[in-house]
Amino acid sequence: MSKNSGEYEYNAKVITFEDHIEIVKYGVPRVHKAPKLLKNPESNMPINVSDSDETQLVQQAFRIKRKVKYYLEANPFNLFWTLTFDDSKVNAKNYVYARNRLRAWLKYQREKFGRFDYLFIPELHPSTGRIHFHGVTGGLAPPLTPARYPKSQRLIKKKGLQIYNADSWEKGFSTVSHIADKRKAANYITKYITKELMQIPHAYHQPRYFVSHGLKQPTVDYCDLDESYFTLFRPNFVVGHLSGSDSALETDVAIYQIDITREGELEQEDGIKTVWKLKNTVDYGNEGGP
Repeated sequence: MSKNSGEYEYNAKVITFEDHIEIVKYGVPRVHKAPKLLKNPESNMPINVSDSDETQLVQQAFRIKRKVKYYLEANPFNLFWTLTFDDSKVNAKNYVYARNRLRAWLKYQREKFGRFDYLFIPELHPSTGRIHFHGVTGGLAPPLTPARYPKSQRLIKKKGLQIYNADSWEKGFSTVSHIADKRKAANYITKYITKELMQIPHAYHQPRYFVSHGLKQPTVDYCDLDESYFTLFRPNFVVGHLSGSDSALETDVAIYQIDITREGELEQEDGIKTVWKLKNTVDYGNEGGP
């Protein structure tokens, strides 16, 4: 298969950010198919649940996780937000209504403080059905008040980071913190993208995440890399399966995270410990896995 035909085999996907690259190496070569171009970054979110089985929901959630992760790592976000609603002010069980309140607030923040970048994801509370939002912003500097415990008035900190409240969020309650590690923030925020999120009531033909226009995206290349290339680095994460009578673990997917120095050289920190995991039984198919 030739690249000129729009389809070709590859054994690695290389995602290049400004300060690091991520290489996803596959145990079995895959076939790359040219993606369809989408004018609206949110237009691939809706799911017709009646036509979707659980595997399709898992696949869709995984694609959204990957997209969100790329956005977060490629852009200079510096604040992490959790916004909840006061039931006396907002019907937080209605997805469309809650979404509109969030968008109205984001628009007001831009009018008041100027343009900024953002990415927000809804979370559906499993027992109450209430919606609240987790998100990140970059270039937004609204007034923030250090959060304190009501009784002791001691400052609230999590993992050494001060937690703040945003006076501008008047629809309920807010917590804001500075982002210390974008990769960890990406892992944290994507955990809320689940198949249950795909099935939120009143959300048919509605986006499942909200991003500002003009966000950077990493460069994604599909390559056929020689095995010798991977002897230079250690994988951070490996998904494999047991094979043969000796139950040896064979690699299905290996993920390498490698920093790019100021001189443009590839460098991996010493003492990388590889995390191993048995393959999930869900079959993602071509371009459906990590």
